[in-house]
Amino acid sequence: MPLITLTTDYGLQDAYVSALKAQLYNQLEAPEIVDISHLIEPFHIIQAAYVLGSVYRSFPQGSIHFIGINFNQTPEQDLIVAELNDHFFVCADNGFLSLFEPELKPTKAIALKDSDKTNQTRGVEAIAHIHRGGALNVIGTPVTILKQLTQHMPSVQPQGNEIQGHVLHIDRFGNIVTNITKQLFQKVGRNRAFIIHARNHDFKEIFNDYHEAIRYDKPKAQREESGKKLALFNSQGHLELAVFKGSPKYGGGASTLFGLSYLDPIRVAFINDT
Repeated sequence: MPLITLTTDYGLQDAYVSALKAQLYNQLEAPEIVDISHLIEPFHIIQAAYVLGSVYRSFPQGSIHFIGINFNQTPEQDLIVAELNDHFFVCADNGFLSLFEPELKPTKAIALKDSDKTNQTRGVEAIAHIHRGGALNVIGTPVTILKQLTQHMPSVQPQGNEIQGHVLHIDRFGNIVTNITKQLFQKVGRNRAFIIHARNHDFKEIFNDYHEAIRYDKPKAQREESGKKLALFNSQGHLELAVFKGSPKYGGGASTLFGLSYLDPIRVAFINDT
């Protein structure tokens, strides 16, 4: 049977997550439920898109993903189910999918039919319907145009010498994840030298992982380890700025040390050969 994943901003202090799971258990017999995260910042669909996007491909095809971020129907926003990359997504039509997989378009998408039931109950019933193998057109009407949030995509200067992006996410280690992907970096950069500008800090080298930045050929006493700043492409393919073994709790995370927070600009300037 399909796996069900949950990504919400419900938090862990209250009973919201338990109530959601209780509804799922009442609808289905022993469903397999995986918590992606319930600590998304309130209404922060951009953070949710990054967090779920970093892991959903690891789940089996046919998995059902519930995104409980601003999951409300309004005169300007439908509740939708979309089949994308052989996975199902139950979310609000609030631009989430355009941030989540900007290069892909849903194979199918439907707006859930109006109902006097609560929004969450409608979402749970949609999940249960898909879990049982039900067709999407039974529970909704086809949608061909979904909301787009293209303003959160990085841009390239007309001359092709600069990428302008911004901070997308700060992880629990204080590392700075940007919206600049390795794919875009390589496409624009064409193996040219570069400088990454992040407020008052510049980076001229990108590592493959954190440990690559440490000179293990030197005696330990001579290495620059904890506190070393570095740029790398993380496992999700995003440009990340980090501090090796930084600790945000003690002021040593990259976001604190570099003075950067969500949506702050990150610029990559490529240097033409002379």
